[in-house]
Amino acid sequence: MLTLGIAGLISCNQDSPTAGAIQLRIGVASGDGQQAAAGAELALPLQVRVVDAAGVAVRGVRVRFLTVGGSASRGRLRDSVAVTAGDGLAGDGLAGDGLAGDGLAGDGLAGVRAVVGDVGDTLVVEASVAFVAGSRVRFAAVATTGPAVATVLPSAVQAGDTITVAGAALGGTASAVRFGDVTASALPGATDAEVRAVVPACMTTGPVAVGVDIGGARSNTRDVAYTAKRLTLNLQPFEHATVPASELANCVELLGAGATYIITGQFASAPPGPPTEVSWELGVGSLTASRSRESVGPSIRATSHTRLAFEGHIRSVERAVASQARAERQTASLSNALAASLPALGSMRKFSVVASVDGSRFTSVSARLRYVGDHILLYTDTAVAGYDIAQLQALATLFDTHLWGAAVNAFGSEPDVDGNGRVIVLFTPAVNALTPAASCIQSGYVTGFFYPIDQLERAAHSNRGEIFYSIVPDPTGAYSCVHSEAEAIRIVQGTYLHEMQHLISFNEHVLARGGLAEDTWLNEGLSHIAEELGSRLFEMRYPAPLARGSAEQLFPDSAAPFIGPLLLNAYLYLNSPLQHSVTAYSGTGSIEERGATWLFLRWLADQKGDLLLRRLVQTPRTGVANVESATGERFAALFGDFSLALFADSLPGVPRQAVPQRLRYSNRAIRQLMAREAVVSGFAVPFPLATYLAAPGGTLRGSMLPGTMVHAIVSSDSGAAPLRLSFAAPELASFNQALGAQLGIMRLPP
Repeated sequence: MLTLGIAGLISCNQDSPTAGAIQLRIGVASGDGQQAAAGAELALPLQVRVVDAAGVAVRGVRVRFLTVGGSASRGRLRDSVAVTAGDGLAGDGLAGDGLAGDGLAGDGLAGVRAVVGDVGDTLVVEASVAFVAGSRVRFAAVATTGPAVATVLPSAVQAGDTITVAGAALGGTASAVRFGDVTASALPGATDAEVRAVVPACMTTGPVAVGVDIGGARSNTRDVAYTAKRLTLNLQPFEHATVPASELANCVELLGAGATYIITGQFASAPPGPPTEVSWELGVGSLTASRSRESVGPSIRATSHTRLAFEGHIRSVERAVASQARAERQTASLSNALAASLPALGSMRKFSVVASVDGSRFTSVSARLRYVGDHILLYTDTAVAGYDIAQLQALATLFDTHLWGAAVNAFGSEPDVDGNGRVIVLFTPAVNALTPAASCIQSGYVTGFFYPIDQLERAAHSNRGEIFYSIVPDPTGAYSCVHSEAEAIRIVQGTYLHEMQHLISFNEHVLARGGLAEDTWLNEGLSHIAEELGSRLFEMRYPAPLARGSAEQLFPDSAAPFIGPLLLNAYLYLNSPLQHSVTAYSGTGSIEERGATWLFLRWLADQKGDLLLRRLVQTPRTGVANVESATGERFAALFGDFSLALFADSLPGVPRQAVPQRLRYSNRAIRQLMAREAVVSGFAVPFPLATYLAAPGGTLRGSMLPGTMVHAIVSSDSGAAPLRLSFAAPELASFNQALGAQLGIMRLPP
């Protein structure tokens, strides 16, 4: 255990307390001395503990991790920064699924995992407290024998050939043979010394690196010369493939003979600038059929809402203040370790609150401290009565005891600019007043927010702290729309979790790692995943049929404020996936687009585990690059299988376990959820996913944005010739490669 002294830090906030010298101790908590197969990730994260002189854990301290010894080619860290959580541990969130209701489950971990290098190599990692010289501890991990490839035969192959990989520790039938970014399962008869696999179709002609994956370990690679070749895919029911649009004409055709397929045309991409629609044609040909055309009509787009416009302003403010916030945090890197004294219950404080949707005006609010908890301080505006005392206490307890922990466990650490170790909750009609009453019905209203300027110590209107601003009940419409107490309570619960993710994301991306704010589509999608955490808390507490008003009710009453809006958004998205994008938002995203991204991230977490959420937030990477790094897969492969899962999950008449895990959700039966949403919202269609019929010899056509998709069912006659597919711009022109145009293909059961 290393002890270091920190001199008192000077804050520009005149109201902040002055601190003297602080003694911090840093030491290895766990993860040292591990072994793993060459190229594999260590089983345990590298964790350090940071405590003060009294041995009390210090939260919010940034710890940097650096590789200082080992193989430069393969030994590496998944991340370079961790932020100590509530009990002072930094590592990699082994707190389960982030659903515990009592603060930080497990140990509230956050941070780094490591991958070892070549056989016999010792990976050495150094951890230190950021910006403090001499605060270093070390970890060491040894790479043991892993999969090793000696030869690959034949050295020149075509799609459909069988290839033999020889070497050592190849894992037998449990292994996968990797062809560049594409993997194929080992054929029967595989051993540790020899593995065979079928060469995939639709790769680019030229050299391809072939290796073997077993568990988390990756072998070295050997190059083979690959030549594209047209194959007739004899897919079995539920077998699937994703094929780039550019390769369709040369590499693949589908077995006819009465088979039925679901085909999804997609643009698997996220544009760097404003998205534009692209025209397309999806052709289903055969060797004998003639071509016809069928137009796919557009759906009505959702209009922008006041709330979404305000969120767009907040995201722009995040980007604008990021550089100043990073600079301030670097020069006062341990200011959040200062134990600021807590204000007295009942004391008064003034806040500067944004008073216009475009951020051009602010208003001064006087508020009284009504609750002091372990994780929140709750203030109420003195201008209104607001909630009654019982409801105020219930909300404070919910935020402090359950929702704060769910957000922090799932995503990471929130900043602590004011050093009080708590998030401030301010109930004020200033939030209500952001929306004129006349606009509420047509344009929606702002429900609550964090304001990025509050993270700055030297800025006008900064309150220098983590503050969640929320609406209050307004039963007479004195400030804006009429909101009963029951309605306000319902709204504010999910909003708190939604905004907590934004706050944590800004801290982990910008303040801790010096990166950029997360791309809007992924940032908002993760915040909707945060809302779902509240539902899952109560779903676990009240399994069916407990706490439900009727036998038809899928969720307990207490889960409804969290899950209800998500299901509505998802239903509206599925009704028009051609017009609403997962990744190309209009501004900060329509409710359909947010429904799309929630469905994508929910599927992604079901495939990779809920710890994926931490990896997506605790990183300097953003957008598609972030998703690929966190999952270890190409975005195109993920998006392709997601598009099929939207249709294949919980197919009627098919046992749920018959559908491969890759093509379904783990805990959400999408068709059941949408059927129930149709009943609740009064919609006529139980499952709204727009699915078009594409006859052999026919063509569908339309236009789409990046991040969108079209679903079509293709049925062939018994004895029919193979089906050839095309997905191209009008008149069969090629798409711009950056669009990520591709087809997902799955054979349906008879």
